[in-house]
Amino acid sequence: MKPVKKRKKEIIWVLIYTKAKQELKANENLKKQGFKTFLPLMAATNKNSESKSLVPVFPRYLFAQINLHLDNWTSIKSSYGVSQIVMFSEKFTSIPYTVIKLIQDKLDESGIYKEEVAIVDYQKGDPVSIKEGRFAGIHAIFLSKKSKDRVRLLLKLLNTSVVAEITTSDLGNKEVVKNFKF
Repeated sequence: MKPVKKRKKEIIWVLIYTKAKQELKANENLKKQGFKTFLPLMAATNKNSESKSLVPVFPRYLFAQINLHLDNWTSIKSSYGVSQIVMFSEKFTSIPYTVIKLIQDKLDESGIYKEEVAIVDYQKGDPVSIKEGRFAGIHAIFLSKKSKDRVRLLLKLLNTSVVAEITTSDLGNKEVVKNFKF
């Protein structure tokens, strides 16, 4: 008996919609069933989060490769963590391999997307939070750069606004995160 060859046309990438915060569980369960999956992850950049956990680039979504004629793709819908396969009408929505490749090219060698963080100058009117010094924790509005080492801010204290000068080091840097783009 000859082994059955998988024809290229029959193998497609599909988009899987997962249950809330269960992308990793769904990915693991689909892999255990023999499906090739792709779940792009990135390091969390939430400043309130001290954990360096990985989160999905596309929350609630992952990609799975299926062979329309050989795989038992119906088991995907009943897998733990999976909500449904994204379809239009009653047809699979095939994700082009070029799209998968574009996403994979954005990942590092360990398969993780690293967001680029750029440090930029504050502009007049930017809301700021003072990091250090006697005004630490106070929210203000950036007015201007006074000199290399000092800045002018509009502080809101006790229902009044006060212009104050503080050292640049007390303010900290303005970080801008560049988002995931194709």
